[in-house]
Amino acid sequence: MRKRDLSRAVPFAVCALLLNAQTVATSDIADIDTYLMQDLDTAIKDLEPVLGAGNVDSARADAEILRDGLRWIESYFSAKAGADNAVQIARDGQQLVGSLFEHLDRKDLTAAIDAARATEKNCKRCHDIYGRDR
Repeated sequence: MRKRDLSRAVPFAVCALLLNAQTVATSDIADIDTYLMQDLDTAIKDLEPVLGAGNVDSARADAEILRDGLRWIESYFSAKAGADNAVQIARDGQQLVGSLFEHLDRKDLTAAIDAARATEKNCKRCHDIYGRDR
């Protein structure tokens, strides 16, 4: 192959490898509990509005779903080889939800909203890596 032809082939090869890596990452989580993920998605989307409305009981229920789901996610990814980043993200999420409970106990809704937003960003980190749309 001439040098000019190789320079065109390399970018295509890199793209093919990246696409294949994305497919592998997605297929590695094909057995994830999609109903749980849907519940988590609903809870995280519901959390900030109910906090804004001052509905602490509903916020606590959403936070419980998130806490329990993140525990399951940590366990799920702990059993997967090479998923240390997902395990850490799940642990980080559990800490954020723990702080959310603390803010709810103190009735500090502003801090609870901040914790809810941080929790949502943390969830997005994992979705960005593993390719699941929220």
